Amino acid sequence: MMPTKLRTAGLAAVALLLAGADVQGAEAHRARPRKIFAHHMGCYPVGAAATAHHRMNDAHKVRHDGTRQHDAYGDRWRNWPLVPDGTKLSLEASADLEIRRALRGGIDGFAIDAWAGRDDAKRVFSALIKVAEKKGYPFEVTICLDAGIQSNQGLSKSIQWVLEHHGDSPKLARRDGKLLIFGYLSVFPGFRHGAQVLKQKERNRDKDIKELFTDSWLRATPQGWDLMAKAHEQMERDSGRELYWHYCMSAFFHQVPGNLHDADKLVEAAAFMAGRFDAVGEFLGGGEVHDRMAAAVRAKGAEWSQPLYFQYENIGWGGNRIGNGADILRRCWRDARKNGSTLIQFVTWSDYTENTSLAPAYETRYAITDLNHHFIHWWKTGKEPTSDHDKIYLIYRKYPKGATFYPFKAKRKDSGGVIEVLTILPAPAKLRLVGRDAEWHAPAGMSHRQFPLSPGPVVAELLRDGQVVTRLESPEPITDRPFREQNGMTCFSTEFERHWRADFGEDVAPLLRGEYADSDKDGLPNWFEMYWFGKFLDYSTATVADPDADPDRDGKSNLEEYRAQTDPTRPPRPSSLR
Repeated sequence: MMPTKLRTAGLAAVALLLAGADVQGAEAHRARPRKIFAHHMGCYPVGAAATAHHRMNDAHKVRHDGTRQHDAYGDRWRNWPLVPDGTKLSLEASADLEIRRALRGGIDGFAIDAWAGRDDAKRVFSALIKVAEKKGYPFEVTICLDAGIQSNQGLSKSIQWVLEHHGDSPKLARRDGKLLIFGYLSVFPGFRHGAQVLKQKERNRDKDIKELFTDSWLRATPQGWDLMAKAHEQMERDSGRELYWHYCMSAFFHQVPGNLHDADKLVEAAAFMAGRFDAVGEFLGGGEVHDRMAAAVRAKGAEWSQPLYFQYENIGWGGNRIGNGADILRRCWRDARKNGSTLIQFVTWSDYTENTSLAPAYETRYAITDLNHHFIHWWKTGKEPTSDHDKIYLIYRKYPKGATFYPFKAKRKDSGGVIEVLTILPAPAKLRLVGRDAEWHAPAGMSHRQFPLSPGPVVAELLRDGQVVTRLESPEPITDRPFREQNGMTCFSTEFERHWRADFGEDVAPLLRGEYADSDKDGLPNWFEMYWFGKFLDYSTATVADPDADPDRDGKSNLEEYRAQTDPTRPPRPSSLR
């Protein structure tokens, strides 16, 4: 079977490649538009299905002394889709809202995880296709093969399902006229296939199949990589169609002994896969090795797909990639512009439990969505965009390093960080953080400043000619008494109101609130009143507690209990019983 890249190229491009000519010239000959897709968790549709159910029915069940998995750490959710309270949408209404938001954010399409959510995710896929067709949205939908949750046969069936149900849809994502398929952990189907082949050899008959997954010949040699690549060729044969493959290099040497691979080996492997697949990239990460991988991939005539994300926080299973402010987002986009990336899968649109959501959410509001649009425009046009009005973005964590959590436990402390103020201005201006020793002059265009993270309100003012032109106050103050671990960012921007009106109109009150804010100004933060005396995340119960009351009759008021980080509903146990 001819490698996909050669088989799908025009005859002139093939001749150039076989002659060893400048492959970048060949790529220019059949230039493709730069496109960015967002990896969509089909199990988390905004305001619908399981997402709406969990938000309405399960959030208040989280208890520090509960018996459910993750209860002691405050549950896996640190973020929720940004919709008015009580919102429950049909799948089509949910799909419409998601697409409109994505288009405003500069996203060209979704790559639905196949299948996180199983049949529910398929229904979300179909709803997105249906709405995009019905409304004529310039938006495309495809799948990302999640090799971590499906067998090779399951992956083939996922592609077949898409073709059987939506193969003729004009909204099905295509590249060079072929169905575009994104990958995640693409090495997994490769080593599963390769191990099965090796198992047939006499010397391996008595070996466990999982032992062969890490066979040094299979995993660390071009001959082994060639065998692994055949897994995708089989999937293509199963589909009966030529496919445009995006090969994900993430975890390529998963479980392979460290002495068998290094950065040079990863670059070599990426170059090899670029000779077999149309596009090569990764899921997370960045830095010098990716620039080297990009150069090697492009030299083979394939597209480089730069990893793009802004944070990763997985409380349930561990693992954080959290930068200061928007450092990760800036770095990823700088690399994408520098190393010639032409096809991107942003990670992710809607993985709320891993806090990677580009979609508007409770914690990030519209800030990251809007800011990312600026970078997309820059990447696509090669020129940094300007703004006709002042834009201010506040990006920070909720508490400083060393803060004590109560009543929930910490699973992976990684707090700290900074307060970042990012501006995009049509003209220079003076900026200051109110109540903090922070004042500076910001130039026209994009710039940012970072300051120490300390408790208190987060308020920025923009001045010209000595007058305050714009004041931006985040709904979420910084606390020194966090109730649970949260390393991901909280954000707010001047663009919030515009996006909210676009989503919900003029008559729906915007959600401008915070867990550590004090809605009734009685000294007790919202989370404290909801958690101990109301219903957690039901903000109608955020003002129900009397700060002077002493419900457990231990001689300390609710306000004193909050300050001491103790349980206001139960007196302390005698030391002899502890």
